[in-house]
Amino acid sequence: MKPNPLSAIPIVAVLVWVAAIIVEPGDYEPASIALIGIGWLLLGTVGTVGLVLVGGRWAKWTLVVVLGTTLMVSLFRALDWVSLVGLAATTTGLIVLLGPTRAPLARRLPSATGPPVEAVLVILIGLATPLAMGVVPYEPNIAVVVFAAVIPMLSFLYSRTVRGGLVAVRLGVPFVAIGAALLMPLPHSVTAVALAFAITYVAWSREVSVAFRPPVERGSTYPIPPELVPKEILEGAQIDERGRRK
Repeated sequence: MKPNPLSAIPIVAVLVWVAAIIVEPGDYEPASIALIGIGWLLLGTVGTVGLVLVGGRWAKWTLVVVLGTTLMVSLFRALDWVSLVGLAATTTGLIVLLGPTRAPLARRLPSATGPPVEAVLVILIGLATPLAMGVVPYEPNIAVVVFAAVIPMLSFLYSRTVRGGLVAVRLGVPFVAIGAALLMPLPHSVTAVALAFAITYVAWSREVSVAFRPPVERGSTYPIPPELVPKEILEGAQIDERGRRK
């Protein structure tokens, strides 16, 4: 699928809003601004890369959600020139994503070779944690910041199929959430528990396990008689015509 140049417009809108909340944070605390900005950059970058490289539908809707949160953040700001620039950027990004275009931004059907939806959700929800914790209209404490930093790391371990990555999203996420939620303000603790439940619920699905450890098909290799193998291959493997090592 050929990339559409318009795919880059949503990430430009995200960058405009990151700059906007830095210039004028509105009612949000500095820690909340940092979490929101990091969350927007994480999801915006992943969504744009997914849209440009593979035309993934999940990437399109990830960017739609990100731009939707910019509208929510605008409600807690005064309607100044910074907000107007940000709203114009959001509107343009949503039109590009949801409006008709000559070349589609995302494939119309799921990819036959792509990962299952559940595996993608585990990663995206983890990456959305800083944003979700940041938009809560309450001052975050250190437990909120630690939770928002650790959960994306656990999702990243799963995405890279690192040893222990599956255990990290199945057991590590709820363990961290329970410990951190006890130290958070109530609005943040409810949000943390909800995020952890969503990740853990999806992580225990069979599709997530299969995506992490694809099943190995037994009996898919067969011995070849040495006389059927080209001589240069036998010589490179240091095997004679009878199949024995030299």
